[in-house]
Amino acid sequence: MRGDSNERLTILSQAQKTALYGIPDFDDFQRIEFFAMTEAERSLALQRRGILKQVYCLLQIGYFKAKQAFFQFTLDEVPPEDVAFLLQRYFPEQTLSVAPMSTKEYYAQRREIVALFGYRLWTDNDVATLRDKATLLARTDVTPTFLLAELMVFLIGQRIVRPGYSTLQSIIRDALTAERDRLEQQVESALTDVTRAALQELLMRENTLSDLAALKQDAKSFGYRQMGLERQKRLTLAPLYAIAKALLPSLDLSQLNIAYYASLANFYTIYDLRRFKPGQTHLYLLCYAWQRYRQLTDNVVEAFGYHTRQLEDDTKAVANQQAAQIHNERQQATPRVGELLLLYVDDSLTDVTPFGTVRHRAFRIMPEEQLRSTGKLLTQTPVSQMDLRWQAVDKQSGLCTKNLRPLALALDFASSSASGKVWLAALQWMKEVFIRQQRLAKQPLEDIPQRTIPTRLRNFLLSFDPDGKPIGLRSDRYEFWVYRQLRKRLDAGDIYLDDSVQHRRFADDLVSMQAKADALKALYIPWLRQPVDQTLDALFVELDTQWRAFDSELRSGKLKHLEFDPVKQTLMWHRPKADKDKQLQQGFYAKLQARDVADVFRFVNERCNFLSAMTPLQPRYAKKVADADSLMAVIIAQAMNHGNFKMAETCDIPYHVLEATHQQHLRPATLIEASDILSNFIASLPIFPYYSIDMDVLYGSVDGQKFAAASPTLKARHSRKYFGKDRGVVAYTLLANHVALQTQLLGANQHESYWVFDICYNNTSDIKPTTITGDMHSINMANFAILHWFGMNLAPRFTNLHAQLKHLYRGPDQEGYADFLIQPVGQIDRHLIAAEKSNLDHIAATLGLKEMSQSVLVRKICTLSGHHRTRKALFEYPPCQTSCRSP
Repeated sequence: MRGDSNERLTILSQAQKTALYGIPDFDDFQRIEFFAMTEAERSLALQRRGILKQVYCLLQIGYFKAKQAFFQFTLDEVPPEDVAFLLQRYFPEQTLSVAPMSTKEYYAQRREIVALFGYRLWTDNDVATLRDKATLLARTDVTPTFLLAELMVFLIGQRIVRPGYSTLQSIIRDALTAERDRLEQQVESALTDVTRAALQELLMRENTLSDLAALKQDAKSFGYRQMGLERQKRLTLAPLYAIAKALLPSLDLSQLNIAYYASLANFYTIYDLRRFKPGQTHLYLLCYAWQRYRQLTDNVVEAFGYHTRQLEDDTKAVANQQAAQIHNERQQATPRVGELLLLYVDDSLTDVTPFGTVRHRAFRIMPEEQLRSTGKLLTQTPVSQMDLRWQAVDKQSGLCTKNLRPLALALDFASSSASGKVWLAALQWMKEVFIRQQRLAKQPLEDIPQRTIPTRLRNFLLSFDPDGKPIGLRSDRYEFWVYRQLRKRLDAGDIYLDDSVQHRRFADDLVSMQAKADALKALYIPWLRQPVDQTLDALFVELDTQWRAFDSELRSGKLKHLEFDPVKQTLMWHRPKADKDKQLQQGFYAKLQARDVADVFRFVNERCNFLSAMTPLQPRYAKKVADADSLMAVIIAQAMNHGNFKMAETCDIPYHVLEATHQQHLRPATLIEASDILSNFIASLPIFPYYSIDMDVLYGSVDGQKFAAASPTLKARHSRKYFGKDRGVVAYTLLANHVALQTQLLGANQHESYWVFDICYNNTSDIKPTTITGDMHSINMANFAILHWFGMNLAPRFTNLHAQLKHLYRGPDQEGYADFLIQPVGQIDRHLIAAEKSNLDHIAATLGLKEMSQSVLVRKICTLSGHHRTRKALFEYPPCQTSCRSP
């Protein structure tokens, strides 16, 4: 958004700006840390003439160590505790006369301090370098806060004292303007008259508003009608997507930026899009068509998998039920059949006894009709489980035709493996038959694609004449069989879709290191910054150190929560005792008076002004700042699942005001920014560090909270464990010191570990946890490596101690563990990791450039073969896991 009248970009809130550029506000511990001077630092200060200049210099040194910046101030403007601390520590029993510091002395102190710490001052010559770097970074992410954070990392790495805030504002503004101009020019030059007319037609048709509104609506379920609408949306977007597919790859746009521009097309109205410059409008529409078409493809694929699995589960359940029923009938008939057999050896029945008498006695044992049905049951060949499954498929053939066939025919599958191509040939054959409006059962047997009917299933998929010769195809069964195989191979990665986000081929998602070399240099990714041998050497040394420290502390009894039984040779865990302060805490919070939610909102907003982040989508046509009461009402209405209409009925704000406020001000970008303002304000409070369980390490925790969904969506899934008969979603959240930093909505059927890196890497607040913990749902073998590549550490909470002892490894060529109480189970394959460095670089670069989310990456890696070398190397990567928490 635009800031002050000189059109500088507003990147930071006032609180954030103060935190970055304001004089540090130390607590007692920080004051001791930053004002503890080395001999060289103390000598630099004490060589100045007079106690006044010496105190100024000590203050500048301490503040520079804290923020790598300089401040012009008088002693009245700094916290008096800082001055008192320095006087007591370095000038005991001396008095200080307050006087202004000369400009000459200020600049002299700056020069000497930067020389002491190996920094250099910012110069005008650095503007071009920083602008070029920001321009490159803008191709990855156009978010101003991202650019600012990356530029700060670059300045620290180059040991350059950062410039003023206005300078960074201008640099980032110029970079974003240059990126926007570059894209608009390339789009306009690349569009032909035909493609430009197609885009303009979308904006000029009378039914455009209804068409785009329908395109923007998400499906509510995987039902037949909803999926029919999804397929129709794909057909509507297909011409625009073809244009975007030909043009966007040449623009050097990251997937994150494509998503950002697509969101603008989603939020702006047709009227607004018509008023923008043509290049800007065309860019938004093309990005929207690119992203939306792929989302719709994923929705159709997910529906195909959902209905296939549901059909499989239903037929299996029916078959199991019938098998159990047949088994019960046989079990119930067995005792009475035994009684009937005993009639043949009954001595009371002689050989001359009339058979009618025997029959009457038999009917008393089992009624005639039951005897007939039981005899027929026992004389027939028992029905196999496989027979029952296919019979159940016959009964469900209508659902297969109704739900699965339209979805399968709408998708353009592809495959590079021989096994996948077999089933794609079967699908193509079926498509051709259906296009001719013919039945599969009427096709000649020789037309059936080869290798699609295995020998073990011939009797179930083919029909035979009395002589046992195959005469036709059982079409319903064969169609279901093909769909089932397509779904299995899609999950395994043998089959993929090019026009998809979740189901593209793994290799196609990875970026080219050569093409992205300049952009990667602008990012700080530790794994890409140093040689692999250097990284592995440090990791294996740390791993060996932790092995030896663990064994020593376990023997000496320093690990109070662990105990080794020398007789049973087992390790036992002692659960920590309950917190003794729990009653004290409950008593403290019980004294707090209850307050209305609106009063809490107003109180917090008065302190940090988080509602200022709720900027309008169209600032030219809307009020700059919305009414605070309307914003609070809309936020509460959405958070409580009440909705604007119900809120309007219970408050004094009209519905149309709430709806306009919702449409104009509430969107992911403003909600995230408001959340960041709150998080950063909480982090600035003196009590914030004391919530940490370790003052030296900031822990972040990831976990999912289940919520029943008020409105049906594709993410809302059934889960009896969490929602009973309802459907719901999972709010996956990153927290640090009780502050929620980032949240992602997941489906209840998705594994939470796929989003650990995403939620940490996309955290835009100033609170940056370096150690991430979570429950067992946060664990997959790739997370340890990926987080370590980006300077973080995963320390999950394991619930089964003995299960994890089977996964403790040592480094190669590390000896001396034979006498350890706990033995490594093997050694890490260092050679494999080093050999796969280039492929691992591709993965790290793709994640760093935000070309693919970790959720997609991990799912695809897990579908690779267990013998795939890159997969094995990623899972073998040795970040030290002995820091992981126990139960």
